[in-house]
Amino acid sequence: MKFNKPLKIRGTKDDFVPFYTSLNTSSKLHKSITDTIDLLKQEPTRGDHIERNKIPDYYIKKFKIKTLFRIELVDYWRLMYAIHSFDDVGIGILVLEALDHKKYNARFGYKN
Repeated sequence: MKFNKPLKIRGTKDDFVPFYTSLNTSSKLHKSITDTIDLLKQEPTRGDHIERNKIPDYYIKKFKIKTLFRIELVDYWRLMYAIHSFDDVGIGILVLEALDHKKYNARFGYKN
């Protein structure tokens, strides 16, 4: 699904934003996240859509989301995001968190 204009993107203030701002801006992970966010502005459904019954309760309870997407980053990291409605801008993208392989498996209940 493409949108006529780029969507606004926000990161979760307690999870994604502190993590992202702590990264060295010259790191591969920072570049991968930045490039991915730029792509998502134009094509928000570019990531893999997670089926509703497979969305971890953690995301539903903490962020009150109804949709969840995953997109792969460099070195087996994943960016979790939702298409979300914001009071001030309407529909946008809420970046929930970036997870390494081990934390991703734990969040989704997979065995390492």
